[in-house]
Amino acid sequence: MNVAPLEGSLGPDSLSALAGNAPEGSLFDGGVAPAAGDNISRFVPPWLNNGAADSAYGEASDNNPSLQGVFGPLMGMLQQLMQMLQSLMGNGGCGSPYGGYGSSQPRNGERFFQNATGSSDGDPHLAFNGTQWNNMASQPDLLNSRSFPGGYRVSTQATPPNAKGITWNQSATVSLNNGATTITMNNNGEPSITSYGQTLSIGRGQTLELGDGESVNCEQNGALRVTAQNAQGGQISTTLSARGNGVDVDATAHDVELGGALVNGYEGQPGPGPLPGPFPMPWAGTIPQPAFAPSSSVAPPVTFPGE
Repeated sequence: MNVAPLEGSLGPDSLSALAGNAPEGSLFDGGVAPAAGDNISRFVPPWLNNGAADSAYGEASDNNPSLQGVFGPLMGMLQQLMQMLQSLMGNGGCGSPYGGYGSSQPRNGERFFQNATGSSDGDPHLAFNGTQWNNMASQPDLLNSRSFPGGYRVSTQATPPNAKGITWNQSATVSLNNGATTITMNNNGEPSITSYGQTLSIGRGQTLELGDGESVNCEQNGALRVTAQNAQGGQISTTLSARGNGVDVDATAHDVELGGALVNGYEGQPGPGPLPGPFPMPWAGTIPQPAFAPSSSVAPPVTFPGE
C-alpha cells in the first residue's frame, strides 16, 4: 500500500476541513472549532454543546445546561415518586381513605377492606371472605362500619334452640343513622322499615331512597337489599331473605372499614393444627448388614427390645 505524502503544512483548520467533507453520521459529527491558541480538535457531544439545539435529554437551563439536560427527566421521576410516597403515608399506608387507620392498624375495632363478603345463613353458619364456622347465638353486632355518616350495623336475633340445640335467625336488622333508621325482616319474610319514628312501606320491585347515599330495595322474590355509599367511593350492601326456618344475611362491601362478629370470628379461626402422632417406627426387626463389608468390621445384628 502506498501512502501519498501530505502536501503543504498542517494548519489549525485541517481537521475541520476533514469534518466538513465527512459523510453524515461520522465521528466528526458534533465537532467544534478549536479554542484560541490550541491546535487540538475536540469531540463534544451535541447535548453538551452550548450551541446545540433540541437536546436528546431535555431542554437545557440557563444556569447549567449540560446537567439539567441530562438529569432533568430523572429529577422529575424522583419528584413524582416522593409525591406518591407522601400520598400513601397520608392515607394510612394501607390503602384506607379514612384518615390513617388502614387495614394494618385497626381503629374502633374496625379494619379497612378493599373487598369483603360475609354471611349468616342456615342454622346459623357464619362466613367471611371464604372462611366458615358455626355459631348458634344471636349477634347484636354481626357486622358494622363507621365509614358512613351515622354508621351501618347488621344484627341478628336467633330463635330458642330446639331439642337438638339448633337455632335459626328469627330476624335480621340493618341499622342506619345511629339507629334512627332500621330495616328488619323476620323468618316469615315480613319486612319492617322505620326512619326517625316514621313507618315506611315497600312493595316488591320498589326502592326507597333514605338519603345520604342510603337506600332499600325490595326484590321480586321479597328479599330486602340495603345499600349505603359514601363520598370516598366506599359501599356496603346487605341482603335479607327468608329461607326455611330462618333469615339469611348476605353482605358485600368494598373500600370501607368493617368490624363486628364476622370480622372478629374470621380473624379468630385457628390455623392448621399439629401433625397427628405418634408415628410408628419405619422399620421393625433386625437391621441387615451390607454383604460387601469385611468380616472383621461386621457388627453383630441389631435387635429391638422385646424381640
